[in-house]
Amino acid sequence: MTEQVTVQGVGRVEARPDTALVELGAEGRGESVEAALSIASRAITAMAGALREQGLDENDLRTQGPSTYTMTDDAGRVNAYVCSFQLTARVTDTARAGELLGRCVTQAGDAGRVHGVTFVVSERAEHQRQARMLAVADARARAEQLAELVGRSLGRATKVTETGSGGGPPRPMHKAMSLSMESAPDIEAGVEQVSVCVEVTWVFAD
Repeated sequence: MTEQVTVQGVGRVEARPDTALVELGAEGRGESVEAALSIASRAITAMAGALREQGLDENDLRTQGPSTYTMTDDAGRVNAYVCSFQLTARVTDTARAGELLGRCVTQAGDAGRVHGVTFVVSERAEHQRQARMLAVADARARAEQLAELVGRSLGRATKVTETGSGGGPPRPMHKAMSLSMESAPDIEAGVEQVSVCVEVTWVFAD
C-alpha cells in the first residue's frame, strides 16, 4: 500500500462586486466617411461629457475607435458609410451604473449604443486568502476520511499545490441596444464567487 495520500480541496467565498464596467458605444451612418465620423464623434463626446459631469475622470474612461465599414446595395455599390466608437466607464458606485448608462444614451441620442455592464471585485486578495484556507481545510477533511477508511492515521503534509483560482462568470446586462434615461434599468451587482483549488499530499503517520 502506498504510504501517502493525495487529495484535492476547493474553497469558495462570495464577494460583493465593488466596480461596474459600463460598456457603451456610438455609431454614425452617412453618405461619406466624414459624415459618419462626425455623427459618431459627437455622440461619444457627449457620452464622455455626461460621465465627467457625474464625477468620473480620465482614469475612469477608455475610448476605442474609430472603426469604419461600408454598406452596399444588392448590386454591390456602396450606399453608406458607418463609423463607430467604444467607451468603457469604470464606476465605483455600482448602484449608479444604470443611472449613468441612461444619462449617456440620453445625451448621445439615437447614435448611442449600450454593449453591456459587467460587475467585478477589484480587490480580491482577502477573498482569495479566505478561500485558500477553506480549500486546505477541505483537502484535510477528505484526506482524514480516506486514511480512516483504510485504517491509517494522517501524518504531515509533504506537498501542496494551488491548482487554480478565479471568480464567477462575468455579469453582462444585455446585447447592444438603444435606450433613453427614462428606460434605463436598475442593474443589480449581485455577488461573485471567488474560488481556490489546492492539491495536497500527506504521508501516513503509522
